[in-house]
Amino acid sequence: MSSIEARLQDFVKKTVEKGKTIHSALLSLSPGNGKFNWSGAAGIANKEKQISMTPETPFFIASVTKLFTATIIMKLYEEKKIKLDDIVVNYLPETLMKGIHIYKSVDYTDSINISHLLSHTSGIADYYLEKPKGGKNFFDIILKNPEKTYTVDQTIGIARDKLEANFKPGTKAKYSDTNFQLLGKIIESVVGKELHQIYHDYIFSPLEMNNTWLYKRSDPIDEINTPVAEFYYNNKMISDSKPLESSWADGGIISTAKDCLAFLKALFKGKIINKELTLPLMHEWRGIGYPLKYGFGTMYIKVPSTLPLIGHLGSTGTFLLYAKDVDMYFAGTINQANLSSKPVKLVSKLLYMIKKDFSK
Repeated sequence: MSSIEARLQDFVKKTVEKGKTIHSALLSLSPGNGKFNWSGAAGIANKEKQISMTPETPFFIASVTKLFTATIIMKLYEEKKIKLDDIVVNYLPETLMKGIHIYKSVDYTDSINISHLLSHTSGIADYYLEKPKGGKNFFDIILKNPEKTYTVDQTIGIARDKLEANFKPGTKAKYSDTNFQLLGKIIESVVGKELHQIYHDYIFSPLEMNNTWLYKRSDPIDEINTPVAEFYYNNKMISDSKPLESSWADGGIISTAKDCLAFLKALFKGKIINKELTLPLMHEWRGIGYPLKYGFGTMYIKVPSTLPLIGHLGSTGTFLLYAKDVDMYFAGTINQANLSSKPVKLVSKLLYMIKKDFSK
């Protein structure tokens, strides 16, 4: 093991040892030229079976899924199967959409287009974190009613029937998981297949992402003999909570660090969509709350004293990011839903650690 590899592994180990609620961690990095690839893991992936976290352990990528969903949409755009300014109600049934965007007593549902969903500028309420009056948000249900099941349509129904829209379409930006559940429905409507098969056909199979699948809906191409890493909220394991079975186009993919890196590299190198014409459309940034800006299914993250990062974060402590300034890709997870800022801090530290080695 080289000096830098030893330091990186020690960094992962200490991430778990010093993190009172971090039960496992996986960090992986690879430069664009592929000359140095490193993955390290620490902690316990499955507490009951006492199975250790390894660089090959699959994990819930949570909202990193949105980057995959947006990429499919942009592929359909390239294939001229959709336009980004197409009105959403033209693709989806009235039973799903009627009244989903009522703001100050005015129904704006018929003016929401695909780009509004991609960029979180639709104004549609977030079924996952917003609370109905006198009720619980979806994350509360995950914690307190772990046996309750939901369909994808029911998650959309929460935003439609129990929550109010936040602003007129296109006037502001506010993160909403509902937007990407709707994008998944549009993808199925356009392609005529189930979403998990479309992910497979457009991304997983061409990129040989053989250890990636959509939770509760498909299986990986290769047989996997190790459990998926558990994730927690503080010290409560919540990855088996049944409401999570409705995670779909907004956050339902399970993958490995290796597969995630293969996807992000392919995306930025133009192997999925055109990097000169289509990829820049995904990177038209809008402020969505410090330190984030948002494009189409893509985050831009800039904190003081570190390089800009492009990619996506997930609520379970997952990250898939690219530091363009040093041509370095990062993937991983801390499997903890109550440390949302931790992944950016970890990647920032990794950048600092490797800067000396890669600037020689």
